[in-house]
Amino acid sequence: MPTDAFAVWATMEARPGREEAVRAFLTEAARRLRTEPGTTSFRAMDLGEGRFAIFNTFVDEAAFKTHVGGEVARWVQDSREELFTDPYAITLCRTFAAKGDVA
Repeated sequence: MPTDAFAVWATMEARPGREEAVRAFLTEAARRLRTEPGTTSFRAMDLGEGRFAIFNTFVDEAAFKTHVGGEVARWVQDSREELFTDPYAITLCRTFAAKGDVA
């Protein structure tokens, strides 16, 4: 089993003209997540045409649940309407293979 048992893939669309604010927001999210126990990675991606995505990994389901109920997740949700057009499209995944975890 991989070191990171759970992952989240989320996509979102910036409000028109808010793309730079979204980049700054997601950069700040990465900074805030540095100290969140159990969250092992965070990637923010610009998909073009005002679309963005994030990819997080977690050591286990408990770490994921802690993240969802945590301070950073609340801050992200509180900023959603200001920066994004629709609710995030979120996919929760169980990982089964990762670079470094397979021989």
